[in-house]
Amino acid sequence: MAQPKKGPDPNAPKEFGKPLAPPTQVTRVRFSPDGKHLVAACFDGKVRRWDVGGKESAELPALGGHNGWVTDLLFMALSPKIGDKLYTTDSWGRLTVWDTDGKQRWTVESAHDGWVRGVAHTSDKAVVATCGKDGYVRQWAAASGKRDIEWKVGTDLLSLAIAPKGEWRLFVGDQFGIIREFNYVSGKPGRTFEAKELHKLDRIQDVGGVKCLLVSDDGKTLFAGGAEPKTGGFVQCIPLLVAFDVASGKRLSQWKGANDNEGYVTDLAWHRDGFVIFTTSGQPGQGKFHIWKPGDEKTLFSGGKHPNCHSVALHPDGDRIAVSATNANSSGNGRVKGTGGEYRANSSPIQLWSLPKL
Repeated sequence: MAQPKKGPDPNAPKEFGKPLAPPTQVTRVRFSPDGKHLVAACFDGKVRRWDVGGKESAELPALGGHNGWVTDLLFMALSPKIGDKLYTTDSWGRLTVWDTDGKQRWTVESAHDGWVRGVAHTSDKAVVATCGKDGYVRQWAAASGKRDIEWKVGTDLLSLAIAPKGEWRLFVGDQFGIIREFNYVSGKPGRTFEAKELHKLDRIQDVGGVKCLLVSDDGKTLFAGGAEPKTGGFVQCIPLLVAFDVASGKRLSQWKGANDNEGYVTDLAWHRDGFVIFTTSGQPGQGKFHIWKPGDEKTLFSGGKHPNCHSVALHPDGDRIAVSATNANSSGNGRVKGTGGEYRANSSPIQLWSLPKL
């Protein structure tokens, strides 16, 4: 007997409007606290912005002021009097703060010596923390940019997260698969979490690391994303996402990709219904975005229209996400010429998706 053809999955996410089309590649996307704006950290040193509060998305003037790649973004909803702020970092070590209308409030040119890898805010929103390639974690007064506590961890730091609730916990992940906990009020170090399979030394080259960190809204679970590298010269790796119990430090569960062409877990978002939404980027065409319930062996959804996804942002309403990816027919090797003979630059289409009720 012939098997009936499968139709579209009614529970799969669905595209919400046309993709946004920044002319360059994007490292991070984030929604504003009110959900009206979407911002993108771009390779050309600009922060591109869209008004996404209506039926059609409208592009707003881009923010400049960065010398290198914009590496991370953080919106923070402050008091009604102060308003919301946007914190941006770059690959030359700068930390900058903006009003939602695009006015620059303050900037620290050398917040780190080189790449700033991550930025996060404390639960009281009085302090922002950054980590960098220079091995430091630094805290800054959110209103003024004055430097507060700092820690010298001593290795390349790739990711940063702060628990939204609990005992003032800050987590920082390094290139070797180690996550260190600090009390961000006292400055005292806490426990260490290990996911050493996220790192590989291959022909004197360190490959991998804790690419991204996330703490659940209740502060009880820490998620570390990256990959299990297989080679270093031509990087092949299996994406890996590990969940830890914050209180005990024990591993709870993990999700692992199917093969070593699927690449890295690149970004994470927490859904209030208890799901992790994350992106992966691997060999050309292999990247996806995924929806995973911690503890399950498989994802609830894995897919997406565009290859090699680099970032995901969850809308405050919990019903939409934005995913940045890589353009189709990517010329990442610099060898694909356009019709005029020029080498086409890559870009990052940003697709909005509506989420099903899971």
